[in-house]
Amino acid sequence: MGQQIWNIMDITGEEYVLGIYHGEDSGHVVVYLNNNIIIIDFKILMSKTYHFFIGHEFMQLKIVKNKEEYTYSLEVDTEAKTPYDLQLKAREEIDQRNMMIGLFIIIVLLTIFLYFRNFK
Repeated sequence: MGQQIWNIMDITGEEYVLGIYHGEDSGHVVVYLNNNIIIIDFKILMSKTYHFFIGHEFMQLKIVKNKEEYTYSLEVDTEAKTPYDLQLKAREEIDQRNMMIGLFIIIVLLTIFLYFRNFK
């Protein structure tokens, strides 16, 4: 039986335990998060990918069959456009715009200060 456990901390600092049990003969899959079953799938005898949220992160769990063995990987899906990711990108754009405005104001004030300082 294939079995794997990941300990995950999301961006808010909350800890999660994600585990997978995979009956390699039957192909039955059970995925649990903090002792709660989130996925049950039957007769998975080939490679397959699952997507789900852990906290704010959209995760990708891959089961990959190599000859007669299975490997399991868990990654953050950075390609998907989730509402949380779109909100973060919008905030980053606002922060960048505000930083550019602040930098422009500082440059203008510094230029005015140096102009009047040199002509006094």
